[in-house]
Amino acid sequence: MKLDIKKRILVCIDWYEPGFKAGGPIRSVANIVNTLKDDYEFYILTSAYDLGETQPYINVPLNEWYDSDGLFLKYLDRKMLSSGAIRRNILEVNPDLIYLNSLFSKRFTLLPLITARSKGYPVLLAPRGMLGGESLHIKKSKKSTFLAISRLVGLYKKVTWHASSVIEAEDIRKKFGKKARVRIAQNIPVGQKLKLDEILKSKNVGDAKFLYMSRIAPIKNLHLAIQAIKQIKSERNVVFKIYGNIEDQEYWDTFKDEIGDFGKIKIEYCGVAKPTELHEIYLESDYLILPTKHENYGHAIVEAWSNGCPVIISKNTPWKNLHVQNLGWDIQLKNFDNLVAAVQEAVDTDFTTYVSQVRACYTYFKDVICDQEVVEANRKLFSDEN
Repeated sequence: MKLDIKKRILVCIDWYEPGFKAGGPIRSVANIVNTLKDDYEFYILTSAYDLGETQPYINVPLNEWYDSDGLFLKYLDRKMLSSGAIRRNILEVNPDLIYLNSLFSKRFTLLPLITARSKGYPVLLAPRGMLGGESLHIKKSKKSTFLAISRLVGLYKKVTWHASSVIEAEDIRKKFGKKARVRIAQNIPVGQKLKLDEILKSKNVGDAKFLYMSRIAPIKNLHLAIQAIKQIKSERNVVFKIYGNIEDQEYWDTFKDEIGDFGKIKIEYCGVAKPTELHEIYLESDYLILPTKHENYGHAIVEAWSNGCPVIISKNTPWKNLHVQNLGWDIQLKNFDNLVAAVQEAVDTDFTTYVSQVRACYTYFKDVICDQEVVEANRKLFSDEN
């Protein structure tokens, strides 16, 4: 009798659960492997530290493979993050496919990629938005030089690329040519935890409550959100809660003095939200605001909709024409007044209209974003065709 042997996939990623400070990539990978673990045998090789932390995770075994609900995990501490140790771990797993989740990570992309080339392992690489124009603008000279050299030596020549949207697929082909092998599979979202009735019961006509949920870095444009909130004119009290890891302290320092109480407007920094807190935070919020310069997916946006929270975002994401779909606003940032107008319109929205937005967001997530075709597209990423 022939045994049904699952394809062995090694996932290399700088940060993974229980880490959460690195944001979207952690959630993207966790959602994929947890959804597909019955189809494939996943080994996840990662560091033992959350972003910016010097102490390893508590109650997590270090430097050893262990089974966690059907996933094989190994968290490496400092002494095991050498190139030799990374290579030994890859050879130990002897994968059928290596799945990489960064473009520039030395330990968890470049070293695995070099090992894969020497051993003939197929590679699937998700750039996680790093090839977007605004992302490449950060440390532009260094990144441009690296990409030029990588193309010259053919570093990425044989990889299959995982793009989470048509836009990201175009970004990949701009840098690596029209013949680059690109597969498009939208990220798998976290499932809905709250019922629509629970969400609707929490809504009222009191304070206007805005939410920011993302990394605090120039690419996310938090300073524009603060400026727009401070221009609101309303008899209602306005509360703007900011959640996110301060990734760029210098950027944060340029506007941190604008956080505080300003009459009817209160702006508050609430630290980094833990994954277990997200549903409650969205439940307490009326609108998510994220005027980002670039987003290849936007987990915060999708999570907002899953919890019935309309959004105010830029046009620099895959999510378009939101106003006509009653999901919020996607605005052109070239004119700051567009952002101010959207925020003001949100505050002025009557309660009946707002409830219709809540229903539309919840339904859109359930019926469109959670489409089974998204799961199937991700399943095919790891097929034998790689």
